[in-house]
Amino acid sequence: MATLVIESGEQRGRTLTLAHGPNLLGRAADCTVVIDHPTVSGRHCEIVVSEFGVRVRDLGSSNGTFVDGAPVAPEAELRDGQILTVGEVRLRAVIPPVRVAIPELSAPEEEQPAFTPEGLPACWNHRDTPATLVCTRCGRTYCAACVHGLRVEGGPLRLLCPACSHPCQALETAGAGGRLNTFWARVAREVRRAFDFRRPPRQP
Repeated sequence: MATLVIESGEQRGRTLTLAHGPNLLGRAADCTVVIDHPTVSGRHCEIVVSEFGVRVRDLGSSNGTFVDGAPVAPEAELRDGQILTVGEVRLRAVIPPVRVAIPELSAPEEEQPAFTPEGLPACWNHRDTPATLVCTRCGRTYCAACVHGLRVEGGPLRLLCPACSHPCQALETAGAGGRLNTFWARVAREVRRAFDFRRPPRQP
């Protein structure tokens, strides 16, 4: 809480409390901070207390407002330990330091690829399910249930990554003729077939 301690005259040692927000200082009885002294104007100055500090603004007083001997024109910052002079009354500012609380942020943990107990790449979303597809951009691996199927009219079915929307391809490397013949490749082709509504269903 910011306060002013009178350091001159008969009221020396008196402490004046400043409320948060604007404080009207003067000789008038309706002022927030009343100083009964003939050299102090009825409404001498305004002192504004905020979370950013304390500022003083002179209100056209007869004898002026000063901070450490420098005139307030039209306003000035008031720091802890400085002397505020209104008329012939000297006041020492007691202002606690501004405390800015900065929360400690921990670095986000990077998600690591997972593998099934059999040593196969696992789906990024279902860590106990073997992955059949890999994103060509972010490198995440997915099972068939996780990818998004998109077909542009007249074009081939595209399997898209649910994280970055880039194309996914089968995990295995293409064999002879560019066709995948491994077990997981065949599963991937079945996924594509399931999304291809133009083809007739496979006969048992």
